[in-house]
Amino acid sequence: MTRDSGSFILVTGGTGLVGAHAAKRLIEEGLKVVLFDLSPRPTDFIEGLDAPVVKGDVRQLEDLFEVDRQYPISEVVHAAAVPSESACRNDPAASFEVNVKGTLNVSEFSRMRGLRMIYVSSQAVYGDLHHETFTPIMEEESPQLISGIYASQKLMGEIIVRSYYRIYGLAAVILRPSWVYGPGQRTVQNPVSIILENAVKKKPFILKEGGDHPLNLTYVKDLAEAILLSTRNKNLRHLVFNIDGGRLVTVRDVAEAVKEAVPGAEIEVGPGYWPVLCEQSPVRGAGDLTLARVELGFTPKFSLSQGVKEFAQYLVARS
Repeated sequence: MTRDSGSFILVTGGTGLVGAHAAKRLIEEGLKVVLFDLSPRPTDFIEGLDAPVVKGDVRQLEDLFEVDRQYPISEVVHAAAVPSESACRNDPAASFEVNVKGTLNVSEFSRMRGLRMIYVSSQAVYGDLHHETFTPIMEEESPQLISGIYASQKLMGEIIVRSYYRIYGLAAVILRPSWVYGPGQRTVQNPVSIILENAVKKKPFILKEGGDHPLNLTYVKDLAEAILLSTRNKNLRHLVFNIDGGRLVTVRDVAEAVKEAVPGAEIEVGPGYWPVLCEQSPVRGAGDLTLARVELGFTPKFSLSQGVKEFAQYLVARS
């Protein structure tokens, strides 16, 4: 289906962290967007996000067709997900319905309507690749170990999209961001939000071990830019693209960035790896961004310091 001036880009999970920032970036470029979400929340965490919101469930195929009847859809950004390992472990059956069945429904809706689909996956699908050398991981590399429920479900989602791409000719792009953080983060706790929220609330953060833990982070506005670029580039040679901040950092690096952003923050981190993170998410190398740079034109714009500073300003303004 070709896009015309009256058509909309459907963003599933549209009031969530990734969906809302992606929608804002699309709107900034003059594109029309409709936000689709099972539990819509106010999007006042993003200034200037003006788009219709439709309550709907990706687990229900008919809900997708209903929104298309209200707002003619030309493209889909599929960002709806149960987006953390802890949430998926708490209820693996319910998260499967969203992360796997939901992706199947969005793929089927896109196939039946002749739409292009951008699927927001995760670098969690790489398991523990390059956990000893920390060298960049290329998109075609296969994971050696996937022990997480979330990672398994995201990989299943990718297999569905790949199958639709190969069997039905579905026009698709799969983006693999690393750990996403930024303004509007609500349900997913990661090292950045944990340390930063304590600092903003003037609570000490003391971690006996974990300062050397490697992290691959993606600032949410960089991911939003990658989603925009994916809508612009229609003749891509590859299907899958890594998206992240461009380098590994450590928990200690995050702590220092938070201290810089929140003067007076009381933070202490000891050496070694963070046990809780090791248990829930295997360490791995960063994503190789060569394909994203060459084909999408993507380069991360936000350093860790810049991302943490902007995130801190958002939290302080709402504290």
